[in-house]
Amino acid sequence: MDFMDDKFVGEYSKKILAFAYNKTGNIYDAEDLSQEILISLFESIPKYAKIENMEGFVYTICCHCWSNFFRKNKKHWRNTGVNIEELHNISDDSDVQTEVENAVFIEKMKREIAYLSKLHRDIITMTYYDGKSSAQISKELDISDSTVRWHLVEIRKKLKVRIENMNNQNLNYKPVKLNAGWSGRSGSGIKGIGHYRLVDNICYVCYGNPLTIEEIAQKLSVASAFIEPHIDELVFMDYMKAAENNRYQTNFFIRTREFLEIETRYTYDNVKDKAGKLYDALEKRYSDIKAINFIGSDLDKDFLFWVLIPLLVKRLETKAMDIITRKKEHFYCMPKRKDGSEHWIRAFLQDDDYVSSLPEEAAEFGKKTNSRWCDPWIPDEIWSFQVLYYATEQIGGRNDLHGGALREISHIAAILRGDYDFTVDHVKFEGLYNEYDKTLMAQYAESGLVKIENGNKISMLIPVLKKDEYEKLDKILLGIETELGSDYFVGYIENYMKKAKEQVPGFLPENERNYAAADISCITALPYYLSGCGKLRYPTDEEAKRLGIIVWGINSKTE
Repeated sequence: MDFMDDKFVGEYSKKILAFAYNKTGNIYDAEDLSQEILISLFESIPKYAKIENMEGFVYTICCHCWSNFFRKNKKHWRNTGVNIEELHNISDDSDVQTEVENAVFIEKMKREIAYLSKLHRDIITMTYYDGKSSAQISKELDISDSTVRWHLVEIRKKLKVRIENMNNQNLNYKPVKLNAGWSGRSGSGIKGIGHYRLVDNICYVCYGNPLTIEEIAQKLSVASAFIEPHIDELVFMDYMKAAENNRYQTNFFIRTREFLEIETRYTYDNVKDKAGKLYDALEKRYSDIKAINFIGSDLDKDFLFWVLIPLLVKRLETKAMDIITRKKEHFYCMPKRKDGSEHWIRAFLQDDDYVSSLPEEAAEFGKKTNSRWCDPWIPDEIWSFQVLYYATEQIGGRNDLHGGALREISHIAAILRGDYDFTVDHVKFEGLYNEYDKTLMAQYAESGLVKIENGNKISMLIPVLKKDEYEKLDKILLGIETELGSDYFVGYIENYMKKAKEQVPGFLPENERNYAAADISCITALPYYLSGCGKLRYPTDEEAKRLGIIVWGINSKTE
């Protein structure tokens, strides 16, 4: 900015005059004070070419000019209207430029002290604020007197260098946002990754570049005190690891824009070879599946296929990974976290434009299948039954079912079957449904899983299978798997792994690298492809509320 141009003068002259009039109380003195402020401002600005906060800088100049102006004219004024706090800021023999330099220096020093590690913050605060000796500090911090003095020397050196080099520092760091979730069994959450911007940026700046807490604080322009608790949590969960010289490094894979482009292009180019054959095998057995006559078997065929295809793909991919793992070439095991959970972190940079370099059809495909989805998850066991679900933002899938909700769904399903006496999770239900049941059905109707017509006709809008019904479905799916072969997705996954492994950074643990390279799935890509080529109808907005949910294993009148 040219500080002498009309734009700058026009922007600040009115503010300066208002400040001056507020202090002096009359327009004549205000104009004189304003003139002095502007002169001092233009003399001072060239010395601070990289001013981050111009408003604050101008205000500092105003305050110091007012101090000098008051000192020169105080014999002509009564002091009764002057704020007592302002009198403390009035020096007797310093010029405005020196005062501004001191104020700027103090602000810089405050910032740099905030970036120091906890030990260094404690030592310098105790020394210069509390006035304690090195011996007293030694006793309080339980370190030797000589160590305290050594730290003081190091702190002074560090602050001197940082203050001198401050104008050369990169203060233009652009914060990032991670999209993140987990795959496996999570315990106490993932410590803010993907949900808290500060945590995202701590992980990002330490990705492949080990940094001390002070270096992280400087890079992010955030006081160390706000960073330290997050570092402790991230290290505890092994999301970060402690490196040499008190440095920290991110310990999980972050998918970059370049990596997502490779993944999307590979999926787009290769999923078609797997989609048609799988669809045909499932369609041949559709009448057998419908004949099981489970709740939901009468739902629209295309909607049912949006449920069954991901389930079938998941089963086949699991078998493929078992085959690949047995080869020992790409072996990995799920990390065990210190909170007792076992899970992977799946994180990627939020970048809505990452498909812009792809051909139009591949880019559209990528937006639908890769940008906002998490792996399907099949719990080992939730109460007496299980659920498969997956979520894609584009069509509004859900991933909020849990044990309590599944228990309630089983209750509604039992009522619809006429099983008025049944037990779920050792809780016995008896008799015809009551007002509570009606409220429950209304609740799930609102969420799109139940349909109520004419006030009393109830139907379930998701497939819900009793144990014996699921056993029949499982037998049909096993027949399809036998026809396609247990190695149906082995080549697809292995060829991807070769490409992906080249893109996964070498600083990550081998276990993490092997997982990241094998972390690909057709579960959403395959039905999207079938929809795009006209074999499968695209879900409606209403169907999207319940997309991908199948509940099974419920058996009435059983413990």
